[in-house]
Amino acid sequence: MQIKTCLIFLLISIAVKSFTQNLTGTWEGNGGGSNYCKLVVVHVNDSVFGFTYDEGMGYCKCNFAGKYNDSLKKLNGHNTSVIEKTFMHSMSRYQLSYFRQGDKEYLKGRAGAKSTGAQILSFGLMEPVNYTKVKNEIDTTAYIAARLRYYAEKKETMKAEPDTLSLATTVADTTSATKNTGINLITVKQSRVSALIKTIETNQDSVKLVLYDNGEIDGDTVTVFLNGSIIINNLGLTVTPFEKMIAVPSDGSVLVIELMANNLGAIPPNTAYMQLWENNTLHELRVLSDFKTNARIEIKHKPN
Repeated sequence: MQIKTCLIFLLISIAVKSFTQNLTGTWEGNGGGSNYCKLVVVHVNDSVFGFTYDEGMGYCKCNFAGKYNDSLKKLNGHNTSVIEKTFMHSMSRYQLSYFRQGDKEYLKGRAGAKSTGAQILSFGLMEPVNYTKVKNEIDTTAYIAARLRYYAEKKETMKAEPDTLSLATTVADTTSATKNTGINLITVKQSRVSALIKTIETNQDSVKLVLYDNGEIDGDTVTVFLNGSIIINNLGLTVTPFEKMIAVPSDGSVLVIELMANNLGAIPPNTAYMQLWENNTLHELRVLSDFKTNARIEIKHKPN
């Protein structure tokens, strides 16, 4: 199934920014040596979404989301979920540069494993990948269709407001957060079930909290509480990780981190990928939350 020309015009009309070129289309090339690969994307504002397809010892087709920096001509993105694959294939991350020669358009750069385990197995190495744009038309998927609906529904709002996909409003001052929006948010949090997903014991005096979207980049926003108080307010989850240091008390008291969904995005449920770093030790958590359940993590200091 192909997206018609009128739909491409719709994409251009709902874009907030005007780009010197639009990446929407089908790109084909090679990666990991001579293996065939394909990148099919839609480009709206600075967001690029679609799917990748790779061959070599089988095949792998995955949903893709990324951000394009027009001034630097850089596209950074990653696979968000697997559509279908064969054994020994996994999701990837991409660092690509755009350039044009004559009437040809190219995306060239590197691709590597996305998950920590796969990165360890590949020694963190990224392989060269080269794409050439072969046509402006694309094959659509359920993910692309959902993203198009999201932008179409947000068309009028996006004309007047910044791109909500790249907003990351954080509140360092807990008092001011409570004063402005916290009272209602705390009430909402207390009305939901708090589901424990992880208990961590650490001998470190602080941990680093990292958050970004674990699925399709569809406008998910979350609020994070620490022992009942807001420490991150209305954070828009994107492909770019958001980081915050959290102090761990040495008196043995338990820190309770709760993640609450402010919305469900265009594709429910709200999906967050959370990392907790204690020095060089990584805890990876894939968090799903909705309007009934908050995700809870408990952290306790353990002496050496």
